[in-house]
Amino acid sequence: MEQDDMQQNDLKLEEVLIQVEQCIGQLENPQVPLEEAFRYYEEGIKKLRLCNEKIDQIEKKMLVIGSQGELEEF
Repeated sequence: MEQDDMQQNDLKLEEVLIQVEQCIGQLENPQVPLEEAFRYYEEGIKKLRLCNEKIDQIEKKMLVIGSQGELEEF
Protein backbone atom coordinates (compact mmCIF):
# COMPACT_ATOMS: atom_id res chain seq x y z
CA MET A 1 0.00 0.00 0.00
CA GLU A 2 1.35 3.41 -0.93
CA GLN A 3 2.07 6.07 1.70
CA ASP A 4 -0.70 8.29 0.29
CA ASP A 5 -3.21 5.42 0.57
CA MET A 6 -2.21 4.79 4.19
CA GLN A 7 -2.71 8.47 5.02
CA GLN A 8 -6.16 8.36 3.40
CA ASN A 9 -7.12 5.38 5.57
CA ASP A 10 -6.27 7.41 8.68
CA LEU A 11 -8.74 10.16 7.74
CA LYS A 12 -12.19 10.35 9.30
CA LEU A 13 -15.21 9.65 7.14
CA GLU A 14 -16.21 13.31 7.23
CA GLU A 15 -12.78 14.37 5.97
CA VAL A 16 -12.95 11.96 3.04
CA LEU A 17 -16.46 13.20 2.18
CA ILE A 18 -15.13 16.77 2.10
CA GLN A 19 -12.46 15.64 -0.36
CA VAL A 20 -15.14 13.98 -2.51
CA GLU A 21 -17.08 17.26 -2.52
CA GLN A 22 -13.92 19.09 -3.61
CA CYS A 23 -13.51 16.68 -6.53
CA ILE A 24 -17.13 17.26 -7.51
CA GLY A 25 -16.59 20.99 -7.34
CA GLN A 26 -13.67 20.69 -9.74
CA LEU A 27 -15.69 18.53 -12.10
CA GLU A 28 -18.45 21.15 -12.16
CA ASN A 29 -15.96 23.88 -13.07
CA PRO A 30 -16.19 24.48 -16.84
CA GLN A 31 -12.64 25.89 -16.86
CA VAL A 32 -11.06 22.53 -15.87
CA PRO A 33 -9.40 20.84 -18.87
CA LEU A 34 -10.77 17.44 -19.89
CA GLU A 35 -7.66 15.46 -18.85
CA GLU A 36 -7.67 17.11 -15.44
CA ALA A 37 -11.41 16.40 -15.11
CA PHE A 38 -10.73 12.69 -15.70
CA ARG A 39 -8.09 12.81 -12.95
CA TYR A 40 -10.58 14.41 -10.54
CA TYR A 41 -13.18 11.81 -11.51
CA GLU A 42 -10.78 8.95 -10.82
CA GLU A 43 -9.72 10.51 -7.52
CA GLY A 44 -13.36 10.97 -6.52
CA ILE A 45 -14.19 7.34 -7.29
CA LYS A 46 -11.24 6.16 -5.16
CA LYS A 47 -12.40 8.36 -2.29
CA LEU A 48 -15.98 7.05 -2.59
CA ARG A 49 -14.65 3.50 -2.34
CA LEU A 50 -12.73 4.53 0.78
CA CYS A 51 -15.96 6.00 2.20
CA ASN A 52 -17.72 2.68 1.58
CA GLU A 53 -14.92 0.82 3.37
CA LYS A 54 -15.11 3.19 6.33
CA ILE A 55 -18.90 2.84 6.51
CA ASP A 56 -18.54 -0.97 6.45
CA GLN A 57 -16.05 -0.74 9.33
CA ILE A 58 -18.41 1.49 11.31
CA GLU A 59 -21.36 -0.85 10.70
CA LYS A 60 -19.34 -3.80 11.98
CA LYS A 61 -18.60 -1.91 15.20
CA MET A 62 -22.19 -0.88 15.81
CA LEU A 63 -24.20 -2.68 18.40
CA VAL A 64 -27.92 -3.32 18.19
CA ILE A 65 -30.23 -4.24 20.99
CA GLY A 66 -31.59 -7.69 20.34
CA SER A 67 -35.18 -8.72 20.82
CA GLN A 68 -34.46 -9.77 24.42
CA GLY A 69 -32.53 -6.63 25.34
CA GLU A 70 -29.12 -8.20 24.74
CA LEU A 71 -26.39 -6.39 22.88
CA GLU A 72 -25.47 -8.04 19.61
CA GLU A 73 -22.81 -7.26 17.05
CA PHE A 74 -24.32 -5.65 13.94
